[in-house]
Amino acid sequence: MEEECGNPASAHRSGQRARRKLERARERVAGLLGARPETIVFTSGGAESNNLAIFGAARAAGSRRRIVSSAIEHSSILAPLADLEARGFEVVLLAPDRDGSIDAEKAAAAIDDSVALVTLGLVNAEVGAIQHVAPIAEAARRARAVFHLDAAQAAGRMPIDVRSLGCDLMTVSAHKIGGPSGIGALYCAEEARIAPIILGGPQERGMRAGTPNLPGAVGFGAVAEEVASALHAETSRIASLANTLLEALFAAIPGLELNGPRRDRVPNTLNLTFPGVLGESLLMALDLEGVEVSMGSACAAGAVEPSHVLIAMGRSASAARSSLRISPGWPTTDEEIAFAADAIARVWRRVAEAEPVAEMRDSGAAETLR
Repeated sequence: MEEECGNPASAHRSGQRARRKLERARERVAGLLGARPETIVFTSGGAESNNLAIFGAARAAGSRRRIVSSAIEHSSILAPLADLEARGFEVVLLAPDRDGSIDAEKAAAAIDDSVALVTLGLVNAEVGAIQHVAPIAEAARRARAVFHLDAAQAAGRMPIDVRSLGCDLMTVSAHKIGGPSGIGALYCAEEARIAPIILGGPQERGMRAGTPNLPGAVGFGAVAEEVASALHAETSRIASLANTLLEALFAAIPGLELNGPRRDRVPNTLNLTFPGVLGESLLMALDLEGVEVSMGSACAAGAVEPSHVLIAMGRSASAARSSLRISPGWPTTDEEIAFAADAIARVWRRVAEAEPVAEMRDSGAAETLR
């Protein structure tokens, strides 16, 4: 930020220095995905990348008016799909099983020549389930539909190769792997049929007008290179930390439930239902103890709505509201895991004794989902 103030689109000397920095960052991000540098389009983050993929494919769809996705996607996929549905597109949302997995064969069967776009998360943001997409990619290829994967939760947590996955588009985000906020990218295969949604300049192969976030892109490239070089060792380390925490919590909290698969899950994502407490009460009490966790739900007008992911997976509204997501990551140490295990069990007992939670009627879950 101090050394390079040039615009990468400018022809003068400082602009060209900035351009070289930008293209080096593009190479590094491409390397994390097994892609060619020219296929990387820098964006402001995962949400913009998902919007570009979805609205861009819809604009280029011609007569095709059908889109296939799932009921457990991130809101930056579901909200654009709802907008397109209101404009006359048919949106098919596939249901997951109780572990948060999409049946790949059923998904493939839903793809025909009327489908413009298939858009799915490679890893679910809330429960960490890894989707098996090979049959889906093949069906999309046969139908000549655009296939988009949201890999914001997958990059840096599992090996990724865009060619072997068979996708046309892929979303990634820097802050998910320890990089700066406000920068992301969309892998866009050269043959992918999408139109830009931000107009007014030739930047990013004409796919995204505007002066790029050069410091963000450079930071993204730096962390992408670090993550790629340490991927195997770091994922093994985080898996060990997560397993230690999970075993300790199961031993200390009767009735604790893991949401999502035991296997086929990225190691950093633990979604747990804590019996007898509201998730938001437990979250706030843990925050006071120095343990930061999250709920896979949105707060609106002071009320926390049950997670749409957990509801779609068949959980009751009460179970969904009693669930928290715990995510060890690259800064997490063995000592912090031991501290968190003790604090979570201790705080859960205190909160459960202070405010026992009456079971909500399952009908409330359906009402909330509507």
